Amino acid sequence: MDSDTAQGAQYVVNGTPAFFINGRLVSGAQPFSEFKKIIDEELTGGQNKATDPRVKVELGNAPTQGKSDAPVVVIEFSDFQCPFCNRALPTIKQVLSEYKDKVLFAYKHFPLTQIHPLAQKAAEASECARDQGKFWEFHDQLFATQQEWSSLQ
Repeated sequence: MDSDTAQGAQYVVNGTPAFFINGRLVSGAQPFSEFKKIIDEELTGGQNKATDPRVKVELGNAPTQGKSDAPVVVIEFSDFQCPFCNRALPTIKQVLSEYKDKVLFAYKHFPLTQIHPLAQKAAEASECARDQGKFWEFHDQLFATQQEWSSLQ
C-alpha cells in the first residue's frame, strides 16, 4: 500500500479518485462520457493520442480486472472512505461492461488519512481479503456500505 501511495504522489495525485488511462490523467469522479472519449481515442489512435501528457504508471502487483493484454489500461488511485471514489464505481463498472476485453482495470491504494481516518484500515482489510482471493468482492462491499462503516470513527 505504501508503494501505491508513493507512486501516486510521484505522479502528482493529490486527491481521489485519480485515474490514468494509458498514462493520461483523469481527475475526479468523471462521467462515463469522459472515459469513453479517452478510451475511444486510445483504441482508434485519435488525434489527441500523441499530444496529451502521459506518465508510465507501473501496475506492480495491483489487483486487476480484465485481460492482461488489453490495449487500454485504466489505473485508479482510490480511497475506500472517499465519497467521490464511491461515485466513480458505477462508471468503472460501465467501462468494464462496455469495453470488455479491451480494458484492463487496476486498483491502487491512496488513502487520504488526513480527512478519512478509516481509509488506511479499510485498505489493509482489502489486502487481507485479497490474500483470500476476495479483493473485488470486498472492494464492492466496502463501497456499498461506505456510509455505515465511515460513521464508526
